[in-house]
Amino acid sequence: MIVGAEWNEGKLKRVLAELRAFGDDTTLVECKTAESGLPEDIGRTLAAFANMPRTGTILFGISQARNFSITGVTHPAQLEKALVSANRNSVDPAPQLEICHVRTASGTVMVVEIQPLLPGEKPALYRGKPYLRQADGNYVMNSNDLKVFALTALSEAERIQSDFEILPGTSIEMLEQPAVEAYLESIRAGRSRLSAIEDKNRILQITNVCDEGGNLRLAGLYALGFLPQATEPALGATAAVRTPGREERGRLQNLVELKGPIPAMLDEGVDWILRNTNTASVYGEDGHMSDSPEFPPRALREIIANALVHRDLGASLGVGKKVEIRITPKMVIIKNPGGLKGVTVEQLESSVLAKAAVNRRLYEIVRNLRTRDGKRVIEGEGGGIAEVISALREARCAAPRFIDNGVEFTVFLPRGPRFNEEEMQWLQTFSENLAPLEEDLLVMLRDFGELSVTQVERTYSELSHAACKRMLGHLEDIGAIRVEGGVISLAETLPVDAPPALPTGLLESLGPNAPAVYKKISAQGSATVRDLSAGTGLSDNQVRYALQSLLKEGLIVMNGRQGARSTTYETV
Repeated sequence: MIVGAEWNEGKLKRVLAELRAFGDDTTLVECKTAESGLPEDIGRTLAAFANMPRTGTILFGISQARNFSITGVTHPAQLEKALVSANRNSVDPAPQLEICHVRTASGTVMVVEIQPLLPGEKPALYRGKPYLRQADGNYVMNSNDLKVFALTALSEAERIQSDFEILPGTSIEMLEQPAVEAYLESIRAGRSRLSAIEDKNRILQITNVCDEGGNLRLAGLYALGFLPQATEPALGATAAVRTPGREERGRLQNLVELKGPIPAMLDEGVDWILRNTNTASVYGEDGHMSDSPEFPPRALREIIANALVHRDLGASLGVGKKVEIRITPKMVIIKNPGGLKGVTVEQLESSVLAKAAVNRRLYEIVRNLRTRDGKRVIEGEGGGIAEVISALREARCAAPRFIDNGVEFTVFLPRGPRFNEEEMQWLQTFSENLAPLEEDLLVMLRDFGELSVTQVERTYSELSHAACKRMLGHLEDIGAIRVEGGVISLAETLPVDAPPALPTGLLESLGPNAPAVYKKISAQGSATVRDLSAGTGLSDNQVRYALQSLLKEGLIVMNGRQGARSTTYETV
């Protein structure tokens, strides 16, 4: 067991704030109160995390039901001992755990990081069953999931290249001919050795669209087929709006099937999201009003193109797995069968180009395809996810989430503004109009402290060195930041903590005593029931009733155990 040194109270608070914004446990983090000791099903969670491609985290002493408040664990040493024993005795093979204790004023939180097993060791079993981690729980793997894990354990040379598969009984007549002509033109223009070949069938064979007998390969059918789904139905995609309902996952509306070759499905997928999300009327710099979509189309294009091109074309096809696009009141979710291969989520999110095609032959074909507006389906340089992050930031959209659980890759696009009410109110204290990246940098400095110039250039890699220097110079000129010795910090005169802005009438709607209790907590920063009773003149019972309303609304968090005199309350 290794003691994790990177966790501290600051990191814990940042993670909890992220969980509150996301509204639930995430695929990579799970919270447990552990009020009665170790949960009975902890082995299931450990096994599911062990089967992930990335390190997972369990936070003991956090109550999700109380808006991710710190409740603390009573006997952390005993809890740790019990956890290590459960891991060793109930999970096979047992993953490595890294455990540390973070002490806060509200109690001790036990942080457990579960290291993923090596591909050849997976899957981890709990009571003889393999488990898979998803955002809404841990599930027993099905036979298709197990096939994907088995393929992941193979070396590159051992893996079946599904996109190279020959489809007997097919022919180039099944391809969309205008798309084929455009493809051949692009190939001849970009590859000098192929430009002299007049026989188009020969070029299609060389570029893995078909074999020497004219039978299509799976990559050729998927990329250029008039209707690939007639041969293999799972080569399509589905899109639907998920509305809240009594069922756990709600009801689906506006369900459509996306069909045709990859460029056609890409166009249709982007159009469908734009039709089913919001549009705002905004004034441009020229004073004219125009419609602005909720999400920048270039970000949607990159995400959908990646899902279509990098989906698994092996085991998942046999069970009918398709690319899925879902819209909920809180998220746009785009999911493709098959996890990442040869690259991690961290590498995708970094400023360094990371290219690792799951379907190498398909990837090379699609590089030469364009959508109806003449744009390339993919750029082929491995910077697609960085482009997504940049486009969303420029549009002031919330940061995306990328989750790989080994058998599927999911992109979550939160709906709503990039900044919360408090952050937006704080940004309004600046007299100057700020560009999106300037706002983003200021909020980052406010939340996380000093940053080096190198870190800023790496974060905003879409900017050239000169452009980044101009941005920092402008912020320094208006008195927003200070740059000394390559380190950037907020100017000392800035108000770092602005009071949160709440909708008019919200506090009053929570009860007659809620406004007074909330204002007292805001003024003190942190307060116990006794503090609030003394400061407001209300009885303890009146204070507790008001606190329950504020907790339920998510305006405050409770640090400690319910009913304990030392328990404190803070505004979110």
